[in-house]
Order: sequence, then C-alpha cells, then structure tokens
Amino acid sequence: MKKILLILLTSIFVISCFDSSDKSKTIEITNKSNEYNDEKISDELKIIWEAYEILAEEYIDKENLNPENLAEEAIKGMLNSLNDPYTSYVPPETFKIDQESFMGHFGGIGANVEDSPDNNGILITKPMPNTPAENSGIKSGDRIIRINGEDSTKMTLLEAVNKIRGEKGTPVTLTIKRIGVETELDITIIRDIIDTPSVDSYEVPDTDFVRIVISQFTAKTHDEIIKIIDKHTDENIKGFILDLRGNPGGLLSSTVNVASLFIDEGLITYEITSDGNREEWNVRKTKDYKNLPIVTLVDRYSASGSEVLAGALQDHKRSIIIGEKTFGKGSVNMMSSLSNEGGIYVTIGRWYTPNGRLIEKLGIEPDLIIENKLLSELNAYDKDFVDLQLNAAITQLNFEIRN
Repeated sequence: MKKILLILLTSIFVISCFDSSDKSKTIEITNKSNEYNDEKISDELKIIWEAYEILAEEYIDKENLNPENLAEEAIKGMLNSLNDPYTSYVPPETFKIDQESFMGHFGGIGANVEDSPDNNGILITKPMPNTPAENSGIKSGDRIIRINGEDSTKMTLLEAVNKIRGEKGTPVTLTIKRIGVETELDITIIRDIIDTPSVDSYEVPDTDFVRIVISQFTAKTHDEIIKIIDKHTDENIKGFILDLRGNPGGLLSSTVNVASLFIDEGLITYEITSDGNREEWNVRKTKDYKNLPIVTLVDRYSASGSEVLAGALQDHKRSIIIGEKTFGKGSVNMMSSLSNEGGIYVTIGRWYTPNGRLIEKLGIEPDLIIENKLLSELNAYDKDFVDLQLNAAITQLNFEIRN
C-alpha cells in the first residue's frame, strides 16, 4: 500500500510520495479505491447509492445528470459536515500538482503562468531562466491557446498546467499568440526537470549575519540550508536568522531534518493519533550546527511545519523566537487517493512540541512578541516599512555573540 505523510496548512498544498517505512511522515496516502464492495458499506451509507438510483430513474432531466459531479459533491458535503478545515476533498486536476510541489522539482517547461485577463487562454507571465521555456523562445506575455492541439481557452489554469507538465525528455507543443505577431506560433518544447527552491538567503546590511528564508519544507530544504550555511560560514558570517514568516509548512521529514541541524539530541515533536497512541520523531543527525548562533522569526502566517520547527527550537532553548503568535495548525493529515484520481485529506492526529505543548489552535508564542506595522486597510507594508522583527533579531544575535 502506497503511503505519504506531511504537514500542511490548507488542502491545496502539495504532497510527495515516500516509502511506507519512512516514520517521518505526517500525511499518509493510501489507496482505498479497490477495497470496497456492497458488503462493506454500512446501512447508513446505502442511502447515498439509493438516492442516486432514484435520480437516475426518476429525475425529469436525468439525461443531464453527471455522475462524476454528483459523486464529488457528495464527498464534499460529507467532509464539510465535519467542520474541520483540514479534512477536505482534492479534485483530480489538482492531485498531480499537489504530489509534485513538495518534491522541490517537477517535470515541465519552466514558465510562470496565470489565467488570461480576458479569459481567452493561459498567459505566460515569465519564463524561468535557463529552462526549456526560455531556451525555446517563449516570452512574457505569450498567450497559450492550444496545448498539443487541444483548445486551452476553455481549460482551467490547473487543467492547463497538468497538460503542460510531464516527464523529462517528452515534447509538448504550445500554440501561442504573441503581441505584435499576426500569425499563431507553434513551439515544441522538450520537458526537463524544473527545480523549485524552498530556501533563499540574504546578507543583512551592516552586519555579519545572513537571513535564511524558508518558504516551505520540501524534500530539498535540508540540503539547500546546508549549502547556504556552509557557503556563508566560509565567508566568516557569524550568525543566521531563520525566517519562517509566511511559511505554511510542508513535509514533516524535511522539518525534522532541518531541526536536527541545530538541535544536539532528543525529541523534535510527537503525535497523539486518533487511537490515543504516541509516535515520536527524534533528532536525525546529518550535519551539526548546534553551536551556530541563530535567531528565528515567525508571524501569524507561520503554520504547521514551521510551528513544529519553532516549537522544537524553543523547547530545546536553541533559538530565541521573535515575532507574532503563529497560526496554530498542528493537525496530522492522512491523504487517501480515490479511483477518480482525486483524493481526500483526513485529520488523524495532533502535533505537540517536545515539552508537550499542543500546537493546534494555540500556535507558538514567541519569546519576544513584536508586530510589524501594517497598513490595516490593505494588510500590506507601506513604502516606508521598517522590519521591526528583523531589527530585533539583529539585536538579539549581537547580544548572543558578545556574551
């Protein structure tokens, strides 16, 4: 049985497959589509099939019935009745994309796309540097009207992305309309592996510090952080600021591996499952930065994996946490694939910090609470924005290094 586990903020976040023996998973993927028969369906649930039979036989416009839509809406209704925002349905058109994103790479052409403003095709906003899209002559502003000859003006963005993506070495032909060019252009692109980094780094001006921004936890996050730290320590950088602000989570295995870089030994997090059992995730050493000065930034949008990391660093007294109280998404989710190539997320447990603090709905309280000033009506920073949280992290690092 194929399984997958991860921690995530919403049901649209991506998942990635691991062997079922990997104990570091937080969302479990199973395939139940071939396990059910009439004998396994409880009497209470038989009314769903009975209702459909009545519609199929008696509904006045039964020729317009769409069994696929009816089935999907029945699932949504069932899950919505639980009032659990993390137990939800994943439609087929997003399932494949969900699987790829947390891997840190996907097979495709390497271009950012969005819906065309006039709802007439898929707009390429920017080809990524040194990718098949750029190398094939794709330009910003190109509008995709056909994909392998199929009209894309009637596709959703997710449907189009699924058709453009594919295995490395395989071709995809895009028919585009380009501004200033009267004729349509057919461009055949050979797909390649497109990397999607989850970590960026920025040298902090007038300091010996580097800010490491972790946007999510993918299969590559651990290696990306090691590469950044080793590069900058060779340049005599003295401290690092782990920036988890806006990080919605990701793979638990990645979160545990990242925490293990900075924590010497012991527990990173544990889970209480739906049957009351406790499962623990301990430090897994690959490289040791236990003596490296670090400070961690969080905000109200830091969720799931970023809360697990912040809570572990805090409980082990490894890093001062600065910023705002975090989101409070500490549930464990199982994802089961369905026969329509979609799936469902189901909450099956809760996460706790090493010292036993529940994350779900409570979040992580920073050691130093500092709120950046926002334009309240826009929920955005103004042009004169001063990052008070970053300034506090600099002050804290200076203090730690001097002492």
